[in-house]
Amino acid sequence: MKLTLDRIALKTLIDADPEFAFELKAAVISEVGRRFFEKDANRVIAAAEPELFAKAVQALQNDTDAARRVRDALTASLTEREPGWSGRVKLTAEAQRVIDGHVAARKGSIVAEASSQISAAYGEAIQKAVDDKLATTNIEELIAKRVDRLVEREIDERANEKFRARMAELKGLMS
Repeated sequence: MKLTLDRIALKTLIDADPEFAFELKAAVISEVGRRFFEKDANRVIAAAEPELFAKAVQALQNDTDAARRVRDALTASLTEREPGWSGRVKLTAEAQRVIDGHVAARKGSIVAEASSQISAAYGEAIQKAVDDKLATTNIEELIAKRVDRLVEREIDERANEKFRARMAELKGLMS
């Protein structure tokens, strides 16, 4: 969504109602603050002029009242006091959800990374075993042995089948 403000109309509104200027500034500051906490703070910081941001941080650090307000606002938005236990605080449900989401994402990436490392290690071990086997064995000899085993198995199965059929035939003649 894009909002375009007409400077002349905005100036007319401010001149007509001086309180409007304060309300507009408060709304803009409130929206910037909301976006700062909801969106990725690193992106906002990176987009801002680093020198200007450093000056703002320095000014905030020097203004103890503003620093206390920011600290109180962060504490109020991230923690809540348990009823009956004034000295105990816990994270708000939203803060806990955000932390849990980041923890789950981090666990997922760690498991994926470990899985890829293990898979790479097994792949290397399997490739080494295959290479070692191929280096010490004649492929044609392996193929010939395999074919011989398959042929022997097929001959045995057919011979057993014919034997069973002949035995059944003999039993039929004897009865």
